[in-house]
Formats: sequence, C-alpha cells, structure tokens
Amino acid sequence: MTTERFQVPGVSCQHCVNAITREISALPGVQRVQVALDHKTVTVEHGEQVNTDQIVAAINEAGYDEVARLN
Repeated sequence: MTTERFQVPGVSCQHCVNAITREISALPGVQRVQVALDHKTVTVEHGEQVNTDQIVAAINEAGYDEVARLN
C-alpha cells in the first residue's frame, strides 16, 4: 500500500471534496481518499496498480488544474 499527498489550492468547499473523492475513488486500486479543506490537501492510499499520473489526472478531471505532489 502506498500513500501519496497532493496540494490542491482550488479546494474550498464540500462540493470540491465530493468531486475529487468521486474521481479518485473510481480508479481501480484506490483504498482511501481524504481531502482536507483546511490544508487544501488530498491524501490517497492505493495499491501498486495506481500511479501518481493517474491520481493527478483524476484531480484534473474533477476540475482542479493546479496540483502539486507533496511526498
């Protein structure tokens, strides 16, 4: 299991949380998605079949283009 964190400055409300969570959760192999509004971060726990590019693409698909990997 791998845990990755991302900074997503555009996250500002529960709608943002729901959109990001829905897109990332649709990726096969994702175990958990946590969006922290106060820190504007997204934490994803996933298996080997998921890679960073797929997670970033899912966040982009939710409508957030500015994404930075934190770890």
